[in-house]
Amino acid sequence: MDREEILKRAQSRSGGLDEREQQMLGASFGFGAVLMMLLCVALAAASLLRGGGAYDYAAIVFAYLAGAQAHQYGRTRRTPALVSALACTLVCVLNLVLFFAG
Repeated sequence: MDREEILKRAQSRSGGLDEREQQMLGASFGFGAVLMMLLCVALAAASLLRGGGAYDYAAIVFAYLAGAQAHQYGRTRRTPALVSALACTLVCVLNLVLFFAG
């Protein structure tokens, strides 16, 4: 297998993105996740100050974390990522139950 064929196979597996573009995409998702979590924390704090609950915002954050950890486990098969994904899923479900229970 020559160099060009290896490069074409690698690009086809990555959706046509080179390594730099993949790193930029990963960083942008991380930046977006931080902003989403900060917004959820701010909205949850505002809701708590008004006497409401924050279960819905907590469910959003833990759903994101569960998805990120599940994806990491799917790519690496590392047990800590699986444990974290399951724990975040449990916390997300509990927050949803508490939110819908009123």
